[in-house]
Order: sequence, then C-alpha cells, then structure tokens
Amino acid sequence: MDFSGVRAFIFDLDYTLIDSSEGIVHCFNRARKRAGEPEVEPEQLKARIGLPIEDGFRMFGSKDPAAMRELFRRIAREGEMARRSFFLPGALETVAWLHERKYRLAVASTKSRPEIERILEHLGADGYFETVAGSDEVEKPKPAPDSLLLVMERMELEPEQAVYAGDHVVDVRAARAAGLKVIAVKGGPCDPAELSREQPDLLLDDIGAIKNLPLTTARQSGRPR
Repeated sequence: MDFSGVRAFIFDLDYTLIDSSEGIVHCFNRARKRAGEPEVEPEQLKARIGLPIEDGFRMFGSKDPAAMRELFRRIAREGEMARRSFFLPGALETVAWLHERKYRLAVASTKSRPEIERILEHLGADGYFETVAGSDEVEKPKPAPDSLLLVMERMELEPEQAVYAGDHVVDVRAARAAGLKVIAVKGGPCDPAELSREQPDLLLDDIGAIKNLPLTTARQSGRPR
C-alpha cells in the first residue's frame, strides 16, 4: 500500500478506536424499557455493533425504529454512553503518534455527532481530531459513503489523500464507495475471513499496527488547521 500521497486518517469509532459496547447495551435497553419493549441480551446486541442503531431496533422487533433511534440518542447524550466507553489497547497511542507526524485526523461513525464528540471529550482525545461526522448528519449511514464524503468536504481533501480505518465490512464498503484507501482492523464483530473477502488495502491485527507501517511525516495540503 502506497502512503506517499496520504495526508489524513479517518477512523471509524466502535471496535476501531474505542469499546462503547456497554454504553450501547445500556442505552439500547433503557430505550426499550421506556417504550415498554423487552430488553435484548447483551451479547446479541454486541454482535450487531457497527450497523446503524435504527437497524438494531428493527432487527429486535421495535414498532417504530426511527423513534427508538431518537430516544436512544437522547439517552446517550445524557452521558451514559461516554461514561461506559474506553479506548482499545494501543488506540490512543496510535492517534497521538499520527498526530505527531502531522497527519490530519477525523472520525466518521454510525454514532450521532453529539455522541462522538462527548465520548472523545470524555476520553480527553477531542483535540486530536479536526472534524467528526455522525450518521445524524447524512442522508444515508454506512455502508453508504455519505459520512466519509462529508469529512473530506470539510477537510478539503481529495480521495487519494485519505485512508479510512474500520473494523466492519460496512466500513470497507463505505470507503470503497468514497474512493478511499481502506485499512480493516480485526477485533470487531466481523470474522477476519469476512473482512478479507471485502479486499481492504490492508488487514491489521489491531489499530496499533498502524505504527509499523511505512509512514513518515505527512506533507500537508488542503485547509490549514
């Protein structure tokens, strides 16, 4: 994989940089309880992390998935999501390492923008990221490329200048649709063989392996920070 023209790394959030699975389960089941619906077993829900939360409510039989999505987001904004989130091993170190080498950093996630911002602030990492894009800001969530295209528009980047890193097949598909190079990271709900079939540019054991790639100091272009 040629990194010579790369100026920016865009990251998925869940199971790529952080583990917020306990927060997702808490907010999801709290929303279900408020709506009078039965709670879902945590492991069943965790296996579906990475997909839009509305799809999760639909999968488990909620009568109005869109309304449940908004209820979930309200509960998450109360702080329960952030308090139950933590960086995966090596993730914060990798972000800091890229930042030191002048790579521009961003997040594109199926979480809403307020969720993303609150989690990064809670974890003390918001200063590393130039922008974030949530599924609440675009017409179609991943695997559609909308959130990635929004990030690139905000950062004034061409597709060849950015890499997207994620743990799910929807991340690979979204990156391909946006014209980006893509790094798939093992450890999320997708089997490594499933990720490999999507033919990412690289398949890494964990996010920390980025520090072993042949990267130097980025030559900056686009809008200055």
